[in-house]
Amino acid sequence: MTPVFLAPGDAVAAFSPGAVDAWVIWDPFLASGERATGARTLVNGTDIVPNRQFYLSTRTFSDANKEALDTTLAAIGEIDAWAKDNTDAAAAELAPAIGIPAPILTVALKRLTYGVTLLDAAVVADQQKVADTFQRLGLLPKPITVADVVRKSGS
Repeated sequence: MTPVFLAPGDAVAAFSPGAVDAWVIWDPFLASGERATGARTLVNGTDIVPNRQFYLSTRTFSDANKEALDTTLAAIGEIDAWAKDNTDAAAAELAPAIGIPAPILTVALKRLTYGVTLLDAAVVADQQKVADTFQRLGLLPKPITVADVVRKSGS
């Protein structure tokens, strides 16, 4: 196998005519690729690694804006709960900004994991495993301790 690193749009363009035989991708680009090429999923990360999305900031920003961050995360949680129950409407709302048709986004949104929470000990432990693996593979130049950079509940 010869890995080739391509942006999502370039990957589907290379896959369609057979310039690459397979690719690793995430939603909503997975849903788009499935629709555009008829590709089938060979394997996914279910039961291999938890699929989570993260909100990131610098420590300086987070420390200086705790109340604003709490308010923002609460609002995102409300939108998240609405989107979970209204995937067609959410897809229609997002489609113009993302540039992916609403029916394709609906597929991706239905596969999405919902819920906004601060990171707990289990999530931190999972991310530590990822960081340790990345360091062993040479993707991180030195070991890191994930717990040192995670915002704790109430902080």
